Amino acid sequence: MNSSLYIGATGLKTHSSGLHTLANNLANVSTVGYKQQSILFEDLMYAGKPCLGSAWPQVFNQAGMGAQVGAVRTLFTEGAFEPSNTVTDLALAGKGFFQVSKDGKEHYTRAGNFRFDMEGWLKDPNGYVLTGIPITDGQKTGGLAPIKLNLNPVVAGESMFGNIVQSPAKASTQVTSIVNLGFKSNATDDPDNPCFSLIKAWDGTKVPPPVDGQPGEAMEYLSVPPLAAGLYGYAQPMRVYGANGDAYTVTMYFDATSLGAGGNTLYEYVVTLPPELDGGPAKGTPGAGLLMAGTLTFSPAGEVIDMSAFSPGGGDYKDLANWTPSSLVNGKPQVALTTAKGENISFTLNLGISGVSGSWSNPPATAAEVGAVPGYLPSLGEITREATATTARGASSNLALFQQDGYPVGSLNGLDITADGRLVASYTNGQSLDLYEIPVFRFTSEDGLHHEGRNHYSYTPAAGAMEYGTAGTFNYGKIIAYKLEMSNVDMAREMVNMIMMQRGFQMNSKSITTTDTMLQRALELKR
Repeated sequence: MNSSLYIGATGLKTHSSGLHTLANNLANVSTVGYKQQSILFEDLMYAGKPCLGSAWPQVFNQAGMGAQVGAVRTLFTEGAFEPSNTVTDLALAGKGFFQVSKDGKEHYTRAGNFRFDMEGWLKDPNGYVLTGIPITDGQKTGGLAPIKLNLNPVVAGESMFGNIVQSPAKASTQVTSIVNLGFKSNATDDPDNPCFSLIKAWDGTKVPPPVDGQPGEAMEYLSVPPLAAGLYGYAQPMRVYGANGDAYTVTMYFDATSLGAGGNTLYEYVVTLPPELDGGPAKGTPGAGLLMAGTLTFSPAGEVIDMSAFSPGGGDYKDLANWTPSSLVNGKPQVALTTAKGENISFTLNLGISGVSGSWSNPPATAAEVGAVPGYLPSLGEITREATATTARGASSNLALFQQDGYPVGSLNGLDITADGRLVASYTNGQSLDLYEIPVFRFTSEDGLHHEGRNHYSYTPAAGAMEYGTAGTFNYGKIIAYKLEMSNVDMAREMVNMIMMQRGFQMNSKSITTTDTMLQRALELKR
């Protein structure tokens, strides 16, 4: 009977350990990233019992000697997600862990409550820094590294290298302006040079008055700009940017001509800059602000089928002898300008048509040679017309599409973390910058990880191979920003298990008291 006392004691001990595990689960029911634990019991050992006089001596008789804790397993099922208002609160949907490090120690966690500290390190509440892979120019560079961002204010004269508070400006290099020209009559006409009437009509001396000028001068400028409203059919302003982020409005003026053949129509255009912003050779002259001039040829259906472009050289810009065929870049004409600040800007002008050969066909030496003969105009030859191209159809004149690749200096507008783990900075100039990729780590056996407390695990050889990869790819969990994974503890299940543990503890205590009563009776027999 003494063994029954021992067996009952082992039952009390195992059920007490079970209650300990259940209590720990319930204590962490609201812990971020906590994983429920399950305790498994096993029989302790067996004692052999002789069986004298048995007809089956080969039977090995054994009697159980109690119970013990066999294993405490962690259930790595996914917990519920709770919304957050912070982008660096991260949840993992699927398998995997975040890696964090501190003082050379690497831990793994499902708790994604990270914050940037005052030095720019992305840390968890325990001071461990989240691991990422740096990204430069859209490509991952180097290996794993703690995530740190330079969020210090930009100081004048200081290098912005590594600083993400500002996005540097970019000069415009490509401008696309697709319009529809809905007019047919020509507003101005030079009988000798009908393809360049707008150059003749332009007067670059019409500039705004100085700041201390008289109101009458301002009114005069407003009423008589460099190209009066009645001298063109349609004007389309286009904003471009210099390398320092300064914005400039370049305007294209269109007008119909009386020329054309075979049902085709010919329009002329000029590309201009406000004369007061022109810092080129024609500054202060009637030709100030003129950047490019040329023609567009349209089919009877109103589709653009050819174009020409001339750029001014030295000398008098009002003299067509100083205009030569523009340079072509990828079959499109190149516009060059110098601002009053001395900044040079050069961009290709895309009207929806380009030359296949990349060079002009039979170009004249200068625009003066064209005269009134459109056949003397340079031609793109074989063309490529885009799906959206400039047209000359009825109805109103309007802008169909405008794009350009320049932008001003931008300030940091916010951070975002994508489903594949990319930490992205967005700016007020519409640009974005990939900074890091947050990898997801996985193990051959998650049960081999060692619990470190504080929602952390550490690697042990029992976990097998450790691998990391891009979030959302095969067998790697997806990262969800503005979410936190909560505990996966099932309270209903835990309450049922608690009742079972309690009953088991009671039954084992009852076996002890029953054995004690039997021993007491045995002792009383002596009396």
